[in-house]
Amino acid sequence: MSISKVANRYADSLLANAIEKGIVKEVTSDVKIIINSINSSEDFQRFLGSPVIKTELKKSILKEIFANKISSHSQKFLEFVVDKKREDILLQILEKFVELKDDYSGIVRLDVKSAFPLSDDIKEVLLKKFETIFNKKIEADFAQDDKLLGGFVVRFRDTVYDASIKHQLEKLKQNLISGSLSLN
Repeated sequence: MSISKVANRYADSLLANAIEKGIVKEVTSDVKIIINSINSSEDFQRFLGSPVIKTELKKSILKEIFANKISSHSQKFLEFVVDKKREDILLQILEKFVELKDDYSGIVRLDVKSAFPLSDDIKEVLLKKFETIFNKKIEADFAQDDKLLGGFVVRFRDTVYDASIKHQLEKLKQNLISGSLSLN
């Protein structure tokens, strides 16, 4: 079975259990803490992926790392993942959980990169435009990307909306090459 299918099963199970117990918000908060911990430390990533470290030691270390930071429910889920020897794909499981939770909550999460910091007014217009496109509540992470000459790029999972100047210039170049551009 592929890693994405396995990650999806674990994430789906975590979400279903959180919904059943009415603790979706709490588990989501815990998941974000764990994701940030994994992403911020290469040593932690190597620790999770190491087949040499024994299961009980991994569970003990995870318990110590996340003591008083995450709920007992989330701690038990981490132990379950380690018991099943799936800790090497923990990040994928948790990222899939966030995606499934957003679908369940009717939220679309966008990653917006722009050449310059966007004003609050422009952010609001952009969010409203995407709310119309998706017909769902939009949450966005805005960041500046120095590689962009101007404009912005919006990512939603595997879909990219490219309104950057570089992209517009590429389209213009292609139109010039194909001879389909009219200068009138």
